[in-house]
Amino acid sequence: MQRQILFTCPHTGMNVQHRIDDEGPENFEPADSYLSVRCPACMSLHFVNSTTRKLLGERSAQPVSMPRSA
Repeated sequence: MQRQILFTCPHTGMNVQHRIDDEGPENFEPADSYLSVRCPACMSLHFVNSTTRKLLGERSAQPVSMPRSA
């Protein structure tokens, strides 16, 4: 069975869909594994986390800075 993942191309900023094979639970991948994906938006190779759909090296959301008390 296949499933689709959606990620944002870092070169074009476009949202890209990609189908991956969804294997059975006996073959599940760890949360820190990445798939190589040929991006149709920029024709480059990106590494996408199959669980979080984040690109390798992509920074997570910036922490909210709290005002400092005097």
